[in-house]
Amino acid sequence: MKIALIGSVDYDSFEYNLHESFIYNGHQAEIFDLPAQERSSIFIRLIKDEIFMTMADEVDRYHPDLIVAVYRIINPCFVIQVKKMGYRIIHINPDPVTTFSCQQLFAAEYDVYFTKDPFIKRFMESNMKLNVKLHNDAFNIRLHKKPDMDKPEFEKKIDIEVMTYGTLYPYRNRMLRLLIDAGIEIVLFGNKFPFYDHELDKYHSGYYITGESKAKLLYGARIVLNTFNYAEVESVNSRFFEANGSGAFQLSDYRPILRDLLPIDPELVSFRSIDEAIEKIKYYLQHPEERIEIARTIYAHFVNNYTYDHLIQYLLNSI
Repeated sequence: MKIALIGSVDYDSFEYNLHESFIYNGHQAEIFDLPAQERSSIFIRLIKDEIFMTMADEVDRYHPDLIVAVYRIINPCFVIQVKKMGYRIIHINPDPVTTFSCQQLFAAEYDVYFTKDPFIKRFMESNMKLNVKLHNDAFNIRLHKKPDMDKPEFEKKIDIEVMTYGTLYPYRNRMLRLLIDAGIEIVLFGNKFPFYDHELDKYHSGYYITGESKAKLLYGARIVLNTFNYAEVESVNSRFFEANGSGAFQLSDYRPILRDLLPIDPELVSFRSIDEAIEKIKYYLQHPEERIEIARTIYAHFVNNYTYDHLIQYLLNSI
């Protein structure tokens, strides 16, 4: 099948990994991205119609069997135009409800919408009568590659007690300060957001992690802390899949959906408050055999169920 992806070309982005998996599984695929000057501000303003009409012409010259849209800021004129040209177009949203921008997504109808959050699915189906399916996020088994070394040995090599990564939003900064105040040694990786707490600078590695280097750090850290965005109403983030798919031992915020995603009792690897997170971090640092066995069990489950190869097959089967 010939696939046109509408989204980011950035290394290790959701679109990048979809593209890699389509190619790996024998399909043709190409990413169509916005011009650089437009991408820098896509979350705060509307993109001009003519930019998307030009993109529609570019996609038409490629002549795909299917268009897979990922950006949430796609102008409705693009969707209307490619459907007039006779193409099927689906949309897959890997992020929480706060990324809907100006709700362009609902101003022109896609053939199928995919969302990871049951809350969003219910709203789109019940209130707008849209054709919506649930999907799970994924990890790239070729890019997020677990090191071929026993975890205890690799933990000694990396020598990180607790790590977290991702954009350092104000809510996350406050949670991290509470961990530090409780005596937790933590290393931070990721982008600094407006209103970043510079008191965290001494714990920040100074860089953003991607691909295989990210997988090594996840596997080598004794504990990976994953603090979900508050807008993950009934869903989890992509880091949940990347960490588990890298063989990490991960502690995350609790969501009921963890009971469907994990092969073990989610209460073992989740927390409902920062106090519970601190308690479990201290416990598992003192019980390495227990957390290493948990990580091994979860890793095997994720390899068998949640790679990008599984995700693209699910998308194609669903349409």
